[in-house]
Amino acid sequence: EGFEVGKGASRWRDEDGRKSGSKKRKNITDDEGNTDDIDEYAGETYEQRKARTKRQKSDPLLKARKIAEQRKAEKAELVAQKETKVKNEGKKQHDRKTRAKKLMKRTRKGQPVMKNVIGDLLGRIKSEVGEK
Repeated sequence: EGFEVGKGASRWRDEDGRKSGSKKRKNITDDEGNTDDIDEYAGETYEQRKARTKRQKSDPLLKARKIAEQRKAEKAELVAQKETKVKNEGKKQHDRKTRAKKLMKRTRKGQPVMKNVIGDLLGRIKSEVGEK
């Protein structure tokens, strides 16, 4: 009644009755034009076949693990940045303190120690020239 044999539901199998898209057999044509069916997995053991055809289970938490790993890496990076910032601030504060101590030193008569003042001015000039 309008149905053709070999069409429709049978599309999953080819003319020989094998499933289409299967990698089990290959048609190989030799120099003379003869075609031979060769089983690609002929020497395969049961364990090897089972391992090859075993369906991989999907991990329901894969996406969550990736996000958690990404956040962990970002957090570690932020901690490292914060640590370097604290170190730099501590060094700057120490340098500022020692510079202030040197510049506050006075002679017995209350005059600033010129060695420290001239050294500080020279250092500032060198840093300005180095920037340009």
